[in-house]
Amino acid sequence: MSVGNIFLDGTLVDVDVSFWSGAKILQPEDLGLKEEEVAEAFHLGRKLLIPAEIIREFRAIEARARRLVEINSFSFPIGNARFVPRKKFPKVLGQLKEFQEKYLVLVDSLITNYNTYRDQMLPMYEKAAESAWMRKNPDTKEFGIDYNPEADKAQFVQEFKARIASFYPEAESLRRKFALDWNVYEIAIPRLRQSTGDAVVEQVVGEERARVAEEEYRVQMRTKVDGFVNEVVTSLRTQTAELASRILANIKEGKVVKTQTLESLTNYIEQFKELNFVGDQTVEDQLDSLKRDVLDKYTSEDLKEGEAVEVMKRKLGEIVEATSNVNDLSNITGQYKRKISWRDDEASDNSGSGQ
Repeated sequence: MSVGNIFLDGTLVDVDVSFWSGAKILQPEDLGLKEEEVAEAFHLGRKLLIPAEIIREFRAIEARARRLVEINSFSFPIGNARFVPRKKFPKVLGQLKEFQEKYLVLVDSLITNYNTYRDQMLPMYEKAAESAWMRKNPDTKEFGIDYNPEADKAQFVQEFKARIASFYPEAESLRRKFALDWNVYEIAIPRLRQSTGDAVVEQVVGEERARVAEEEYRVQMRTKVDGFVNEVVTSLRTQTAELASRILANIKEGKVVKTQTLESLTNYIEQFKELNFVGDQTVEDQLDSLKRDVLDKYTSEDLKEGEAVEVMKRKLGEIVEATSNVNDLSNITGQYKRKISWRDDEASDNSGSGQ
């Protein structure tokens, strides 16, 4: 790790999604009704303009993109972005680009099939209009013998459909409403790189107050980052302990170790290493030992009974013990924190250092 900046070990990433809801919140006038007629005539609310399954497809990709960042990052105490470790970032970026491509394919499909989707919704709105008309006009006797209820209903329905049609934007204009992007931030301690706040403060209240304000900011930032580093190590150890404990309990209960379980463990070890930017070598060594002495050596068939099972139980037990031990946490986090430069002059002096 370069001693100059914690953010050389990771990047802040925020998924940014824009989206046309494909719905309209109806008002009484949208139905051709008066305010006092709403309760009797129609239930207002958010009404879909395109089929729900189309909207769900967009939402599903958005959820997967956000989940991707979430499981490959840590919650950062400043802002809403997630801290993605450097080793993870290329994979995360690559998968985000894949989700972005899928999102844009859905946009193209929506525009291509836009009129078809509108036609699919038409019967629903015709039925709603007829229902509204019936409740609005339960008794037609008061209108006289010349009153033609069917013609009146047809006109009401037609006007209603015209108002609904006005809610639909032009097909090509939808392209500007959809986007799946991400923002990447890098913060320079003790201030944001693009900030001109120091200059403004110096002009308004003088250099001394600016120095005090900067020092206060540095202290606040340091406190938050210290807490973040502690949380990273604790979070990784907790996840590891839960996984190892669950598999160990299943083995002790006589459950068969499946190939899927071994693959999950292998994947998790790789995941741990990519997220372990703080450098919890104790747990990483235990995981390497499990991989070397069990996962790379035995198959699920080998782990049905005998020595292989005992070796796996012992290794998992050692992992549970190591991750449950909190005595070395301050040493691990302390070593990392001491490498962080909190002043510009320190960062410059150490800019050529490596991990």
